[in-house]
Amino acid sequence: MSEAKAGSVSWLETTFYGIGMLSGALFITVMNTYNNVFLVEVAQMSAQFATVVVFISRAWDVVCNLIAGKLISSTNTRFGRMKPWIFGSGVLLVPVYFLSWYVPPNLPDVVKMIYYLLLCSTFMFLQSVNNVAYRTQVMYMSDDETVRNRATLIRGIVELVAVVMGIALHGQVVAFYDTVPKKACRLANSTDNSTTHRHIDPEALEDIKNGYLISAAAICGISLLATLIVTFGVKERRDMERENEQNLNGNFLKTLKGVVTFRPNVYFLIYDVCLYSPTVIYSGGAAIYLQYSLDLRSQVPNILLITVVSTVVALPAVGLLVDKFGKKPVYIVMVALTIPFLIGCGLVPPRSMVIVLVIVICMGALMAANSYIPWTMLSDIVDAYQLQTNQRLDTLFFSMYLLMCRLASVLGQAATTVALVIGGYVTGECSQPKSVDTSLRILMSGFPVAISLIGLGCLIKYPISEQIRKENKEALDEMTASLQEMKAPIASQ
Repeated sequence: MSEAKAGSVSWLETTFYGIGMLSGALFITVMNTYNNVFLVEVAQMSAQFATVVVFISRAWDVVCNLIAGKLISSTNTRFGRMKPWIFGSGVLLVPVYFLSWYVPPNLPDVVKMIYYLLLCSTFMFLQSVNNVAYRTQVMYMSDDETVRNRATLIRGIVELVAVVMGIALHGQVVAFYDTVPKKACRLANSTDNSTTHRHIDPEALEDIKNGYLISAAAICGISLLATLIVTFGVKERRDMERENEQNLNGNFLKTLKGVVTFRPNVYFLIYDVCLYSPTVIYSGGAAIYLQYSLDLRSQVPNILLITVVSTVVALPAVGLLVDKFGKKPVYIVMVALTIPFLIGCGLVPPRSMVIVLVIVICMGALMAANSYIPWTMLSDIVDAYQLQTNQRLDTLFFSMYLLMCRLASVLGQAATTVALVIGGYVTGECSQPKSVDTSLRILMSGFPVAISLIGLGCLIKYPISEQIRKENKEALDEMTASLQEMKAPIASQ
């Protein structure tokens, strides 16, 4: 019976499911990569106000994941549990995302801060709801691990394609409208006439603003199409909704405590925060670091694109390695290999394009592990918890994992703007003081190396080995078979 249901999930349906990743991944990729640059350079906010926007909106995002998990778990409609949230949040994200890249004219920094804080916070709530519902939907497509892994792999590939598409589309459009290198920065003498500062030309700034809006419109169109495809192209199994449904009302805090303190999940969540944070720091700080520390402003879109392309190319190889050697060993090796390249990030001389390319290609390939392996390990944790407690809490585990990813995003994104504040970043100037270079190098190298070592230690202690995973799978199959045998006589009556 289970195999028949699993067989009904076609490659076309899993492909439609994977395409749905375009929506959230496009939005969050561009937001995480360019939001810091946009706030301080295009919106012309001070680094201090930008830090407030980034930190509060990302901190709110952490809370949103818990709210989303609770809301989705309590949903039961004739359209399914996940679909209403995927569709509703996907549609509402379009106008919110577009307005997040609009710069209101002639507003003081405080008003700008409130404007972007409200928009970013709304965006984070909708993105969290969409992400939790969409990623959990794979658990309601089939109870067969092969089908789930296939859907997860396709989703991972599409996610990386979305990352490439987002970086390429937004980066190239903005680069086309970025006329700062072509129009000489306006020279303005300081009040004491002893020094000269170079400010971004106002006409060039308007060109960049137009580029951001055109890119946002294109990404909104693609994301809306992806939302429609996953909503109407993927079936949500109602029988699995009943199987996976747990009554959390009145016992939510107790159940949440059980999930948070479940030993495999404790190690999983800690090393997730530690290993995901460097990825967020890299994506959020790379554009500023390349521009002000390495003097490669004109190459920023190309370098970011090369990074994500190398990640996409490496993903199938990661899948093959996992199948042959297991999830945990492959993940440990790839994380360990990333650390020397993180150290190298802080030692690169300015305008060293060849060295930069070597580092970003290698790091991009190694970061493919973060895009695939943790999601498959999360399914193993859910299975282990079900065996121990006889409860299957897919939505809660997935929302908890996403919560920790968002916590890592808070640390990573806020670290970038904090580094600018500490370094003495001057809003609106083409060149920055040497202290900005120093703080950015620490941001891109020292901090990621330290937390990666902590994460690596927790990953090594992660208790679900390949042997334990197989034993858990066999035990769950036996449990499912027993339940079906018990239900069969009742159904025949």
